[in-house]
Formats: sequence, C-alpha cells, structure tokens
Amino acid sequence: MSANRPLEFSLAAIDIDETLIGHDGKIGRANREAIAGLRSRGCRVVLASGRRHANMLPYCAELGLDDFVVSSQGARVEHASTGQILHWAEMEPATAAALTVEGLSRGFSVLLWLADRVLAQTPSEWIGRYERLTNDPVEIVDLATLADRPAEKVIWAAHPDVVSKEAEAMRRRLDGRALTTITEPWSLEFSAQEADKRHGVAALARHLGIPRERVMAFGDGNNDAGMLAWAGMGVAMPHGRPSARAAARLVAPDGDPESALARGVEAVLRRAEGALVA
Repeated sequence: MSANRPLEFSLAAIDIDETLIGHDGKIGRANREAIAGLRSRGCRVVLASGRRHANMLPYCAELGLDDFVVSSQGARVEHASTGQILHWAEMEPATAAALTVEGLSRGFSVLLWLADRVLAQTPSEWIGRYERLTNDPVEIVDLATLADRPAEKVIWAAHPDVVSKEAEAMRRRLDGRALTTITEPWSLEFSAQEADKRHGVAALARHLGIPRERVMAFGDGNNDAGMLAWAGMGVAMPHGRPSARAAARLVAPDGDPESALARGVEAVLRRAEGALVA
C-alpha cells in the first residue's frame, strides 16, 4: 500500500506488555517503525494498557505520542500532557476495602492501586515480581488506613495454581459488582465494571468522533479481549492468550514475539490493499 494513501482506520489502540514491548521491556525497531507508518497514513495512535497512567508516560514520550492514554486496564483515559480526563471508573471504597481485607486474610499478596500510587501491606515474592515486570515501585503501608479510598484496582497475587483456582469462584461472586481478570498467571485483578479497555477506547473514540468501525486495536492478554472484540479491526498477537486470539478478527503471523505488533500492522495493511484491488 502506498505510504501516502490514508487508511480506512482513524485510531489505533495498542497494548504495551508483550505487544508493544517484548520481554526485555524495550520497544523494538520494527514495532517503532510500524507505529510511525500508521501515523504517517493519518491514523492516530494511543497506548492502552493495564499499567498505571504515570507508568505509561515514558513509552508515550519515547514514541512521540502526546495524546490520551488508556490506563489501568481502561479504568482511566487521561491526556498525557494536558491532564484532561475522559473516563475514570474507580472501585467504590467499600468494595475495594472488602477485597483488600479478604485477600490479606486468605494469604494473598494484595496490591491496592490508588490514583497516584500502588500500595501493599508487606513485601513478598509477588510484590517483587510486579515491581520487576513494570518498573513501578510499591509503597509498603498499613492498608487498613486506606479503607475510605476509591481504587483503580485491587490485585490478589499468589502462585498461578492458586490464582487459576480462585478466579472463577470470585467471578461468580462479584458478577455485576466488579470485573475479575487474570492478567499475569500469578495476578488476579479486580476493577470497576467499566474499568475495561473496551470502555476506555470507546470513550476516547466518542470524544474524537470516530466510529468503532474505524478503530484498530492490538493486544495479547485477557484484559485486551473486550477491546479486540469491540474494535472494527482487533488484532491479537500470535503468542497471546486464547481469549485475546478468539476475540480478534485477525491474528498476527507467527514469528519473533518482539516484532509481532509490526507483523500485525503489516497484515492489516495488506488486507486493506487487497480489498482495494478487489
């Protein structure tokens, strides 16, 4: 497709972990060039991640994206530089407090996400794993003193076998009150019903006047599935979770996971080119 030909898509929402970046935590050249190519064709690019807003800003700066950021699994949509907020779905304090107390009483490492920081009761293997994965420091405090605060997330962290066993039971218990999502195998996340990337990207698209048919989404995780299904063109990474691959209209070709995003973008471009030729 000609580099000057506008795309049929006006907005692309891109996940960070294992989509934009690989296991080394860096944005590879192929993915960087793919994003630049989308922007050169008139497609607006935003990042949509389970990470906190502040934790995502260095990636935005590296890519030159001074735009809205869909963070905390879609709980929050805030502009990187102006601070304008389009969507903010926090858990009610009572729900967050109850899940925090229950998680601690049952031996989970609990992470409490407030608007500006992540907190835990005590250090643990799982707290350390979170910090290494995200490069996001966790503050150790007495969580009982924060029972009156709304939260973007409450996370129960434990061995993957424990998390897998507990997830479905908690999903049934909290149906209609909170979302329950396994992000990493050791991480069971609870968030508000509208704290989902689908809701966050949809709020942004409405604000920009872009219909869903003109929205692309790229991701790999369970927390990407709703966004991939909602978008006019959802593209899953080939190494993604079964839920993400099932929700997407297109799965990027197999190959090096570090450049899966670039292959997904190329697959969309080729598909569009083929439709024009036909």
